[in-house]
Amino acid sequence: MDKTNIKNDLDNKYNKSTIVIHWLTAILILTLYPLGKFMEGIPVSEKILMIKLHVILGIIVFILTLIRSYLFFTSKRPESLKTGSKWNDKLAEWIHNAFYFLLMGISISGIATMFIGGYSNALLTGTFDIIKTNDLKSLKAHGLLATIMMILLLMHVIGVAKHYILTKENTLKRIS
Repeated sequence: MDKTNIKNDLDNKYNKSTIVIHWLTAILILTLYPLGKFMEGIPVSEKILMIKLHVILGIIVFILTLIRSYLFFTSKRPESLKTGSKWNDKLAEWIHNAFYFLLMGISISGIATMFIGGYSNALLTGTFDIIKTNDLKSLKAHGLLATIMMILLLMHVIGVAKHYILTKENTLKRIS
């Protein structure tokens, strides 16, 4: 298939709720990941406000992901974009779907860390010496999933740019 002759229907957009959730979630992820990385290695007593912010923003992402997952199954969506390569089309679809699973996994591992690591009790009581920081599997999973998310986010952005270069289509019109 000639990639320059591909014409996707870019006027067929996602619904307004999905668009708002998409961009808000993107902004929050781009805030949460560096914040989480910055907090690594800092003593708990010095990062408690950052932990609170991370938790609040993370809960917002979790709620937005639940809403967007609901919309995924109940709202009309535009057809998947075609690139001229079946493999590339499947990769793009896989990456889009993986975002939902990763966001759920990151949220669940974050919530588990809050309880298993004693963060929830510490935030409620102000007693930070009860926080367990050694070898929390849920925290390791949280960090690993977040890193995978960032890799997929980078692939997603590269895919948008690649699609624009190869097909001369501004696919952002569908999500803006």
